[in-house]
Amino acid sequence: MSSTQTGGCLCKKTRYETDKETVHAIQCYCRDCQHMSGGGHAPQFAVKRATVSKSGPIKIFRLKSDAGNDVELGFCGECGSPIYKTTTAAPELMFFFVGSLDDPAAFGVAHKVYEGSRQPWDKS
Repeated sequence: MSSTQTGGCLCKKTRYETDKETVHAIQCYCRDCQHMSGGGHAPQFAVKRATVSKSGPIKIFRLKSDAGNDVELGFCGECGSPIYKTTTAAPELMFFFVGSLDDPAAFGVAHKVYEGSRQPWDKS
């Protein structure tokens, strides 16, 4: 992906921007990501937390992952669109959901994770 990523929510009230390269991209099949995405997986890209600027209403939901890590999920406080997640497994990173990108076509090849939880109907 390019060195500048911008994105936001469905109602356009929550926005983010990062001016650094993606650290890595994942396509996560864990049950938490299935619940959050409403689908079989959640494509995400990670950037250094220090490179991110956010604006607008953000609502936080916290949970403990199956691996025992603390996870923070950031949603638009107005429309509820999922925007990002953070985890104590990689505290220096923010993982943004590809669907929130202004240009999701820029999303590159993703490393597949938690495929053991992959649903048989999700052929992506």
